[in-house]
Amino acid sequence: MKNFFTTTLAVVLLLFGAGNLEACALNTGEPLRGEVVHSATGEPIAGATIFIRELDRGAAANTDGQFALRNLTAGTYTLIVRAVGFTEQTVRVTIPANEEITIELRPEIIRADDIIVTASPLGRSIRYQPAQAMNREALQQKAAPGLGEILDGNPGVSSRSFGSAPSRPVIRGMDGERVLVLQNGERMGDLSGTAVDHAVSLDPLSMDRVEVIRGPASLLYGSSAIGGVVNLFSNDIPRQWDTGSSGSLATHVATVNDMGAGLARYQYGGDRFAATGRLIYREGGDLRTPEGRLPDTSINNLSYGAGVGYRSGRFETGLSFSGMDYTYGLPEEIDDPNEKVEIRMNRMNLQSVSTLQMDRFFELVELRIQYSDYQHDEFEMEFEPDGTVDEDLEISFDQQTISSSLLLRHRPAGPFEGAIGLSFSYSQLDVGGDEALTPNAESYFIAGYIYEEIRLNRFLTMKTGARVEFKEMYVKTNELFPDADQFEDRSDLIFSGAVGLNFSPNRNWESGIQLARAFRTPGVEELYSNAPHLAAGSFDVGDPTLGNEISLGTDFFIRYSNSNVRTELSLFANRINNFVNFSPTGETHQPSGLPIFEYGSTDALLYGFEFQTDIAFSDQLRAGIGFDYVRGRERAGEQNDLPFIPPFRTHLSMMYDTGTWWAGPRLRIANSQERVAPNEDPTDGYLLVGMDAGYRFGHGVSFALRVDNLLNESYRDHLSRVEDRNNPMPARNINAMLRWEF
Repeated sequence: MKNFFTTTLAVVLLLFGAGNLEACALNTGEPLRGEVVHSATGEPIAGATIFIRELDRGAAANTDGQFALRNLTAGTYTLIVRAVGFTEQTVRVTIPANEEITIELRPEIIRADDIIVTASPLGRSIRYQPAQAMNREALQQKAAPGLGEILDGNPGVSSRSFGSAPSRPVIRGMDGERVLVLQNGERMGDLSGTAVDHAVSLDPLSMDRVEVIRGPASLLYGSSAIGGVVNLFSNDIPRQWDTGSSGSLATHVATVNDMGAGLARYQYGGDRFAATGRLIYREGGDLRTPEGRLPDTSINNLSYGAGVGYRSGRFETGLSFSGMDYTYGLPEEIDDPNEKVEIRMNRMNLQSVSTLQMDRFFELVELRIQYSDYQHDEFEMEFEPDGTVDEDLEISFDQQTISSSLLLRHRPAGPFEGAIGLSFSYSQLDVGGDEALTPNAESYFIAGYIYEEIRLNRFLTMKTGARVEFKEMYVKTNELFPDADQFEDRSDLIFSGAVGLNFSPNRNWESGIQLARAFRTPGVEELYSNAPHLAAGSFDVGDPTLGNEISLGTDFFIRYSNSNVRTELSLFANRINNFVNFSPTGETHQPSGLPIFEYGSTDALLYGFEFQTDIAFSDQLRAGIGFDYVRGRERAGEQNDLPFIPPFRTHLSMMYDTGTWWAGPRLRIANSQERVAPNEDPTDGYLLVGMDAGYRFGHGVSFALRVDNLLNESYRDHLSRVEDRNNPMPARNINAMLRWEF
């Protein structure tokens, strides 16, 4: 209770501070407003980045292509405007500007640079580790019901497969709580990282942008960012808007599971206020495979959100409410048509973001606050001969989470530019059901970090930072774990840090290197599980002696780009002490009949590379080739391989894009995976053929068509968690998505 009081007091203090931010906005400065549009169609380009060369900072265009740069002193500036799939444009502007400007971008086959805000608190395009972003059009072309399916195939990113619903990204062989999934920069408060049957609680149709950071990011985000970060951006809080009405309608259909989905979004903006709302519904049946249906993989999802925004001078604030009701099946009792496993998940979320720009040492203050109420029930359903259904609640999870982050970015001081940040999170987890997996738990952390970028010369920039985090977890009894003496509370004071260099001798070449110390604290399920987990198809056994994972990771990338070629090579190595394994023992638990999986600890080494190149043969035709590889093994003893490590993959693609329509084939070649952990089965290699096409009608209307597994190949994926991998992956699938932005 004392911890909850401490957390609540911190929130009140932060809220009080946010409420008084506007009082500090005494000088409105000179703004520059404008829009970024398609040169051929005049359509707005959502997510375009506008970078001020002289000030080394920038902004991103909103969903209507609108942008605003505030707090500019009088003078002439160079704007560098970039967007995925468009040629970079350089524009000279004079401040004060008498009217809004319009910037036209011409379609280009080579992906342009982008500002990845997840990688740095400074809003700069300088990078020290590999990162990429997907805007709304790219997300439309990759439309799928699960986040893992959307990101699968990006360099170094694969997908954990357990049906469509719980698919989740795997970055460089790291899964679960080693990959941190954020919503608008804050932890989501769901349980998607704790088990393979748990889904990410945000529908992909609500995403306007996704950013992926490959490699350790604990400096900025703390525990669970040891392998990478995926940041999901939605427009539930209006951040930039024009007066009047706007919105979007979209529909998505897929043949592999007879799925249909629809989105309706509306926004109205005034001079100072804006309001927005959205509604998404998605329903699909069991997945088809080349060998028949995969039972119990149907999905049903209702998602909604609404928010308001307010701005005055240099102060902006907003509040959103969103929710999701998700019911989906899991392919466990596939050999018994009279039994089914189903998960019913519900999440409600409140989020607030406030920013203030000032003419002081700290030029920007940003405060984020989020509250999440998450519920998750796992049912075993038996269909009786008389037509009745007998439902047993096997496991239930009920978690409330409140988190907040405060960022203070200081103005340049000589070669130094940086920020300090504070963050905390409090969560309370109650576990119930006939086969409660773990005891209850209550935990919180409070952390502070400092981040600095130092311009050593015109070509070389250095970043350095350090973070200190204090975390406590209190383990509580429940009905199936009544003995309090078997639990130990945990307190950890953890340090992490990073140092990096970026070398960019000209606009064609860029390289970066980072050395980072990152960490992850084990969760209650890894420490104290001792029960059947029917939905995951395993009997889970925890280890209360597990220590914290401590990682020393190195990332290096080099990139070359010109008007015709873009090439990037990334190398990485991650040395992790106390790496937590979740491995099969080869034994079966009786009477549940489930294979026993145990959590254990070892020292591990993961290393590999990613390579990607795109070549422009003309203004319309481009081709690409990419490779990624990761090796994971123990560092001591027999140096066994780690489980669930993806194989070497090759990606080939070709695209013809006129600006009005596009079409092209793609290939994925996955090698066999023979390097497997003890009691883990190897998998054969496979080749998949696919194609993409689409048409931009103008007036905000676009259509995207994607065909996966065109030849209906029967194959097994090494990251599939379907029982024994005996069932093939999905069959030929035709995805179609129609979207109208108005």
